[in-house]
Amino acid sequence: MPGIACKDVDIAGGAQIAGGQTKFKVRGKLAVVLGDPVTPHGPPVPPHTAPFMAEATAKFRIQGIATCREGHAANCGHQTTGRAFFRIP
Repeated sequence: MPGIACKDVDIAGGAQIAGGQTKFKVRGKLAVVLGDPVTPHGPPVPPHTAPFMAEATAKFRIQGIATCREGHAANCGHQTTGRAFFRIP
């Protein structure tokens, strides 16, 4: 089972920024939810300037929003990493 994605410690091409929810943290880091922004990054040229998480699982919701886990992609196509110790089925 893939692990939950969290702000600052996981990446989807760029660092996860999070912020779509403000209540749920894993070891002090906000969990990432659908629509959360990702730090602009490249390649290609031009770089991905406003990426956001475009995939998530409805099996685990935070404040009613589907949660992102390892393997879910941002709209730029990059998949996020996740926390192996907090798995979401």
